[in-house]
Amino acid sequence: MFDTERWTVLAPLLQAATAGRDLLDDTIRRLTPEAVTQVVLDEIGAHDVRLDLRFDGLSTSHLNTDAELVVSLELTDVVRGLYGTAERPPSLAVQTPHAELGEGGLVAWFRSRKDIARNVQGLLSALRPDRPSLDSLAVAFESDKWGDLHWYTQHYERHFARLRDEPVRVLEIGIGGYDDPDRGGASLRMWQRYFRRGLIHGLDIVPKNLTGPRLMAIQGDQADADFLDQLGKSLGPFDVVIDDGSHLNEHVQISFHALFPHVRSGGLYVVEDLQTAYWPGWGGHTEAGPGTSTGMLKSFVDGLNQAEVRDPRAEGSYLERNISGISFHHNIAFVEKGLNAEEGGPEFFRRLY
Repeated sequence: MFDTERWTVLAPLLQAATAGRDLLDDTIRRLTPEAVTQVVLDEIGAHDVRLDLRFDGLSTSHLNTDAELVVSLELTDVVRGLYGTAERPPSLAVQTPHAELGEGGLVAWFRSRKDIARNVQGLLSALRPDRPSLDSLAVAFESDKWGDLHWYTQHYERHFARLRDEPVRVLEIGIGGYDDPDRGGASLRMWQRYFRRGLIHGLDIVPKNLTGPRLMAIQGDQADADFLDQLGKSLGPFDVVIDDGSHLNEHVQISFHALFPHVRSGGLYVVEDLQTAYWPGWGGHTEAGPGTSTGMLKSFVDGLNQAEVRDPRAEGSYLERNISGISFHHNIAFVEKGLNAEEGGPEFFRRLY
């Protein structure tokens, strides 16, 4: 039902990238150097350089075989640069094009060497991405989460900073672009860039032709609880789920109850565009009471403090036991997954006044 094989190389590679070199080498051997090389080439894209990746003394591939400029690197170093902790490859070998002194003389020759340096540095920069802010990434990828009616990325960065370098699994409901299969995906590309070790999934009710390293588009209905449960079992557990889908109050609630059990402990479930909880045309009402998305979130506050009215050791609901925090901002809320078993105040305090 879901293309889980896409992650059979990526998922273990992302996990091993921050481990010691021996463990990473063993992982590459198990996955095969050829398969890992393909992951690397998909990630870094095209450059005006012939890339010679080597592992166990053998060359695994060449990128852009027409280029005369050749950069040789160890495959393990490249993986650590892309997904691990290495600041840059510890060593590299550069083979420059055969050159003769032409009409421009030494001046022209030295200028050509500057072009070589720029090309090599462009490749190295791709192998160790920088860390732009989420605001900058939203602007670069034209996501509507910053500046286009919403100012969400400031809140996302606050809550997601601890996860940025982790091998997270992210699911966002709503790819964007409406019915056009070739439009949308701006936020998914933003998350793919922000979470450099993340597997990014996008769910939309219409098919989307979205491709890219560590990206997967899924067609399905966010109002189909059985489908969502199966999705979570197949591709989860997720560290982050973001509901940026239809924003209909009924759909938001169905999605939350179906997917929250598939959020990993320590993970976050995010609901965007809560203004629709106040709009009758979207299934809301002006006080955002029961039956609305915001009303659902308000009820979780009572569950979070259940220990003040009953023994926390008593069997509460799944949500009461597993929601450990809630943060509200303008039109967006973050629900934290975690154990909620802190004891309440002594009973005699309740009778003091």
